[in-house]
Amino acid sequence: MYPETPIDHASGKIVSGVKNLREGLDPDILAYWYKRIEDRSREIVPPHLKDKVQFEQDRILWMKFKMDVSKRAVPYVMQVIEEYIPIMPYSTGLYFRKVQEILTDEMNKELR
Repeated sequence: MYPETPIDHASGKIVSGVKNLREGLDPDILAYWYKRIEDRSREIVPPHLKDKVQFEQDRILWMKFKMDVSKRAVPYVMQVIEEYIPIMPYSTGLYFRKVQEILTDEMNKELR
């Protein structure tokens, strides 16, 4: 075979990078991380808030999730998301950073 040229090497890196980013936003991967966050959040919240943390995946739009979280449980959920982001694929981590931002915005709306 021919030796790999710099262009082949660069294009291979770009293709693998795009593939990794796309895989991190797969609905099954997002569902897995939502489940882990939900389970861990339920472990650390006080007993009276355990059933106040629920996530549900939309049956039609697979990347859409409904988060039913009590205001009192939000800090625990945020803590768990922060704990898991370093071990998530890069694009999944970005997705959950946006989830944190949305949760923060919703909490700030309530304070106004």
